[in-house]
Amino acid sequence: MKNRKNEHLGRCVLCLTLVLLLCITGCTPSPSTTGPSQSLEGSTGPVATAPSTAPATVPTQPTTQPTTQPATQPATQPTTQPTEPPVDPNLPVYELTQEDVDEFYRLLEECEALSLLGEDMDAIDAATEALDAQYEYIGAQCSISLIRHYSDTSNETLEQQYLDCFETYSQANNDYIEMSRRVYQSDSPAKEELFAEWSEADIAQLLAYEEEVALLQQRNAEIEVEYMASTSDDVRIPLYIEFVQNNNKIAQTFGYKNYYTYAYSLVYNRDYSSEELEKMRQFAGTYLIDVVDDAFNNFQTSFYNGLEAYKQNKVISFLYNDYTSIYPNYVDKYLSEMPESMQTHMNNMLTADSYFATFPNAKPGAFTTMIGDRSYCFFGPGYANNCTVIHEAGHYYASRYADLNSIPLDLAETHSQGNEWLFICSLADKMPADQYKAMLDYRMYYDIAMILACLMVDEFEQQVYSADVSNFTAADFDAIMENVCLQYCSLEYAADYLVDLGYYWRQVVVMQPVYYISYGVSSVAAIDLYTMALEDFDAALAVYQALCEQPHEDMGFLGNISAAGLSGPFQEEFYKEIVEIISSRAQ
Repeated sequence: MKNRKNEHLGRCVLCLTLVLLLCITGCTPSPSTTGPSQSLEGSTGPVATAPSTAPATVPTQPTTQPTTQPATQPATQPTTQPTEPPVDPNLPVYELTQEDVDEFYRLLEECEALSLLGEDMDAIDAATEALDAQYEYIGAQCSISLIRHYSDTSNETLEQQYLDCFETYSQANNDYIEMSRRVYQSDSPAKEELFAEWSEADIAQLLAYEEEVALLQQRNAEIEVEYMASTSDDVRIPLYIEFVQNNNKIAQTFGYKNYYTYAYSLVYNRDYSSEELEKMRQFAGTYLIDVVDDAFNNFQTSFYNGLEAYKQNKVISFLYNDYTSIYPNYVDKYLSEMPESMQTHMNNMLTADSYFATFPNAKPGAFTTMIGDRSYCFFGPGYANNCTVIHEAGHYYASRYADLNSIPLDLAETHSQGNEWLFICSLADKMPADQYKAMLDYRMYYDIAMILACLMVDEFEQQVYSADVSNFTAADFDAIMENVCLQYCSLEYAADYLVDLGYYWRQVVVMQPVYYISYGVSSVAAIDLYTMALEDFDAALAVYQALCEQPHEDMGFLGNISAAGLSGPFQEEFYKEIVEIISSRAQ
């Protein structure tokens, strides 16, 4: 429930049901391919909406890596680990007790009793605020338990702690919704005021909700842990089938045909449909697939032919090594030139609100989440490189001005990728020209490959969630991925210039279901911000600040970027411009 001056009785806790599945997603290791590989530097933890302050998580974007890897890549994990390795003392402290849970249920009963009586709105408001605070505390502890689990996935105690807390949190959400429904279906004289701000869709979701949703969410959390602990298709494929079926059951509870359409509408708040996305697919097939090899050749030329070995190592170090190990410290230089609000928040993220995992079995990837009112960033081993840190700094900065669950996650990814492209633009006078050219050629190739891979994964998931997968084998899923790929290129071409798709889809579809198109559509706006910055950096910076500090929560992703003067994913001129940019960079 919320104070009646804002939103009323359980409305935001209902939203938790719509996005709680994001709590179970994780990060993915980098696919290994024979050619330039598209890997995923992403993970996500709790994105679940709490009644007052919504814990939210946004992952990093996929990355395309050159074939030459830095000397300091994470070492191969040892085959044996102690059962209970020590816990890093730098981790956020997990403090949830049974007394905390009991207090939530005491407040829940009090709130229901007062709401059903409906005689004292001030008392209802006070009870609601206390209930929300306790609920948010449980949500914050769930975020902490996930971070601690990700810090060392070999620690069985941390794993169980996360699963137990997730179950507690989702059950609390379930019971909060059930209470709200009982009040709505009652004859309480306060009912009209309590639900005054609810839309017909909100009421329909409230009435459609079933307790099975919470049970399915809890099972999916277990599936994610089991899935990521294995590399065998014999284990993973049955788990994925169950995961897909569970997601579809949740979607059908709320009147959707399948999870794909449900996720577009209710989980990610997208203001475009898959049918509208077909226009982007056509533009990508017409323009990007033909230019991705040119972009890669530009990088090959400027990197391998244009740089001596020690300069190649400089570029590789910039791309992959810990940002603090590189001289000069490009992150610090960038932040020192930014407006005060950006400096303050991004530096605070680096110094106070981030955890850099050191255990070898920590989850690869990086993400930004909420711990109560506090934004917090997690960086797995090998993910403290310049662009990943800047990516998460963009999420962190924007999260200080807007609840990440009140804006489309496509817009949230524009905050992160936009910051990366401004950072890249700012390096033109800070890096040696030949090294900068190689790095920029890489990044152009990287984003084109990423957009194509994201489109393919999105269409793959659309087909998977529309099919009866009960008796599917790994070969059946691979066949869907191959058919999707063939709309753009051959599998061999994809492996050479994009990613090993047979490996790739296995890494992303459980940890972040139906999410990856967000990286693709937001990349369009972010690259356009870069082209704006080339002409007038200060003007582009002002646009970026406004997107982060003053988002229009009622305008969606497309409305926000249009108002900012940035290209959207359905504008053909952008794709023509990319072709011209790549052509102009050819040597």
